[in-house]
Amino acid sequence: MEISLSSRAIWSRRSGGDACYIKFGAVRPGPDAARGFSRLLAGCEQLAADRGASVLVAGANAGRDRAWTALAGQGFRPSLQGVAMHRDNDAGYHTSNCYVIDDWR
Repeated sequence: MEISLSSRAIWSRRSGGDACYIKFGAVRPGPDAARGFSRLLAGCEQLAADRGASVLVAGANAGRDRAWTALAGQGFRPSLQGVAMHRDNDAGYHTSNCYVIDDWR
């Protein structure tokens, strides 16, 4: 499995100070999704360290409980909570099998 960090993690001053802000990241669904997500997070952490950031900022919807649990397991803690509303209460891509990082700031 190959990951491209240049298109998955965006360095941003908007996150404040010396932080690296992950705008969007996802892995393909399947039996290796959890391992791929861990590799994606590790790659983002390495990019942040290479750029001199002391903080890595990521966001995930709690409906994607596997991604949420993986982030928590890596030491991420929620600092902002929001609500996603969908027409007809469809889950959209906020389901357990979706390993997605997105932040709606």
